[in-house]
Amino acid sequence: MIDSQQLDITAQDRRFYWFWILPIQTMLMTAYIVPMYGFNAYIEPINEIFNPARALDGWPGAISGGLVFLGTTLGAVLERLLGKLSHSARIQLLLSNILIAVTLVIFAVACWYESIWLLMTGGSFLMGIGMGCNFSFSAKLLLSWGRHMGHLGLQSGVFGLLFGVWGAIYSLMAPMLIQRWGIEWTFIGTACFVMLFAFLSVIRLRMPVEPAARSTLDKPVLSLRQIAATRQFWFFTICMLILLTPGFGFKVIVQSLSEHIYHVSSLTASLVAVAFLMSYGISRLICGLLADHVRLKPMYLLFTGGQMILLTVTAIALPDVQGIAFIAVMMCLIGSLFAAGKSLWGMLAMALFGSSNLNSAIHGLLVAFGLAGLLGPVTLNWALRSDDVLRTTSWWMYAMAGAMGLACLLVWLMRTFDFEAAANHKHQPMHWKPSERDERDRF
Repeated sequence: MIDSQQLDITAQDRRFYWFWILPIQTMLMTAYIVPMYGFNAYIEPINEIFNPARALDGWPGAISGGLVFLGTTLGAVLERLLGKLSHSARIQLLLSNILIAVTLVIFAVACWYESIWLLMTGGSFLMGIGMGCNFSFSAKLLLSWGRHMGHLGLQSGVFGLLFGVWGAIYSLMAPMLIQRWGIEWTFIGTACFVMLFAFLSVIRLRMPVEPAARSTLDKPVLSLRQIAATRQFWFFTICMLILLTPGFGFKVIVQSLSEHIYHVSSLTASLVAVAFLMSYGISRLICGLLADHVRLKPMYLLFTGGQMILLTVTAIALPDVQGIAFIAVMMCLIGSLFAAGKSLWGMLAMALFGSSNLNSAIHGLLVAFGLAGLLGPVTLNWALRSDDVLRTTSWWMYAMAGAMGLACLLVWLMRTFDFEAAANHKHQPMHWKPSERDERDRF
């Protein structure tokens, strides 16, 4: 029996999706991420300019990297305003990429004039706003195509894979470019790269046409205020904040951590960063493929519980283990579970609140992304500044493991939004005891 959704998909849509959207448009629309996912390559050069006495564990690089992620929160909110002002999807996408390119130039100017405040506010935070606008728009467009074609998990997985691939390529190339050109011209060259791919990405840009008949199958549209008034949303948000914090810390500090603790060469530290980002990308692809066929709640219990166990094991072994191999492997494993959680958060939001409320859920959830992106690098960098760095880093991991235990509990308590209760102006029921669980607890 042919699914009714498949009858709504034209042959032209199929060709356009499989030959353009999935392989090419996704690659073009994720290229903007290179300065964000490859930011680990900037940490030491920035610290050498603004804090040369403690170049490997200085705070300027860590905070500037964290502010980029924090700025994504505001960027997600401004994305709607940018869309109204642009009157065109192409113009909106170009404007968000122009903002990223401009902030890279501001980074270069800040480094030339050694202005730490220009680096933090004019560079890092504004870049995060541009990244948030771009991510929110790109996620909506690409995931809409995945949903339209019935391959939402696959599209989400490829989307995440290319984030990791771009970040890995840039983490490997950026140190060589910085050594040859200097960090200032590397920033400017990266800005040109972002704009080149931005212009290529708007050549065949279009949203899928959803049949009118299918809209009746969607759940009612909720405002962000209605979603934020529910326990489900806050369980979801706090869980994602905890789930993402260690991974963001490793993502930004991975090279500095490798060089500072184990005194390896810049090339070795870059290769550790590449391994971390490739494990990130591959994990997102695998989980995206699985998500079309398995339930999400057990997977998130695995992501949170797995990180809790890995962080605890790493914390116990770190003070006594010699050599970088152990920490590199453990960071890749933790990064894989971190990436898996990021890969499926859009699908989890749709499972909880309905596909018609994906946009509102994206805007609300990016608060957790931004705070995790700031807290992870800043707290891990604090550990690296200690005199007994191995033991302090070990205690940081114990703290993250404890928080991950709370995330496991929040996942277990999550349940889908009860639209019937909302229509009758009733509170969303929460089932605390195992004997009270029902179908809304299964998703």
